[in-house]
Order: sequence, then structure tokens, then C-alpha cells
Amino acid sequence: MTRRRSPRGFVLLVVLAAAAVLSLIAAFIYSRTENQLLLSVSMRGQGLASARATLAAERTLALLRGFRSTSAAPPGVPVLTPMTDYATAITSGQTLPFGSANYDLAGQDLSSGNGAQWCVELWVLNRGLNIPPWLVVESWGFYGGTNPKPSVGETGFNLPGCTPKGNPRIVTSHITVHLEWPNLGGGGGGGGTVDTTGAGPAGGSGAVGAF
Repeated sequence: MTRRRSPRGFVLLVVLAAAAVLSLIAAFIYSRTENQLLLSVSMRGQGLASARATLAAERTLALLRGFRSTSAAPPGVPVLTPMTDYATAITSGQTLPFGSANYDLAGQDLSSGNGAQWCVELWVLNRGLNIPPWLVVESWGFYGGTNPKPSVGETGFNLPGCTPKGNPRIVTSHITVHLEWPNLGGGGGGGGTVDTTGAGPAGGSGAVGAF
């Protein structure tokens, strides 16, 4: 007489295998969802940084058009020596700060905030012998916080270079605009800081070229 083998062991094995498969599927779905969330946040931050860089460039172009209409250059620009590239202009002290902003808006309860928004610098590009130089706008937009929080009257950036303080992981977007401008170059020192407070972003296009 033979004993019938109990099916309970087989059933338990099937249940354990199904549980393992379901666990793997759940882990995959969770991982994919988390990655999608991180990607979404990153893309949103990059979009904000890009928009801020564009608005800062447009704001700068609007301010420069005001000077261009009077056939003048912004204070500090005529004494900038033309340089071959932006890195050389930085190391030679030949850049001009042209505005920056954190979350430090007057009248707003943002005393605990230190988020970087945008930063702009100007320099003059040497295009070669007997070729008129260009005025160059370097515009950055940011998404993230600087550390520590800027004090009153300070910015959250290391200048020159528009580098956010204390946060190497901040999301950054960068726009470079080259402008034809009469009577540039030939000066000595690095120039001063232009007072552009109170001027908000302007409408229009941030296209590269003459205007």
C-alpha cells in the first residue's frame, strides 16, 4: 500500500514563488516611480533656471538698448580691455557685474530664504586685428539655495563668475549674447558696478546678434 504524497509542500512552494515574483514587480514599479519623480523635479528645476536666464538676458538687453539709444556705453564698459574669452576676462579682472537677484525682494516675508535667481556680467570680446570687438552678455539662471543666506546688501554669488555660494549642486542655465557696439575697447582697468536696481525683466527676444 502506497501513501499519497501531501500536496501542501507543493502549494507552499507555489505561494512563495508567487510572492517573490510580486515583490520583484513591486520593487521595479517603486524604483521606476521614484526615478520618474526625481527626473520630473530635475526637469522642473532646469526649466525654471532656463526661464530665469532668459528673463535676465532680456532685462539686460532692455537696459542696454537705453544706452544704445543715446549712443553711449554703460558706465564701466568703455574701460574694459577686450579679451579672447570669458575665462581670461575673469582672471584679468575685465568683467562688469550687471545685476543679480536672490529671494530678497523688498516687502516680502522671505527672510529665511536664500534661493538664487539670476546673475549677469558683461565683458568685451577681442575678435582680431582691425575687427570691431563685441560686447558680450553672460546671463545665468538658477534653481536652488545658496549657503549661507546673503546678508542685507550682499548677493549670493561669488563675483566675477556668477558662481552661487556654498552649493555646487544648484541647477544652472547659461545664455551668452554677443552684441555689436560702437567704440569699444582700448581701456585699462576692470570698471565699476552698474546700478540697475529696480529694473525688472523686459519682454521680447533674447536672440544673439546686433540690435
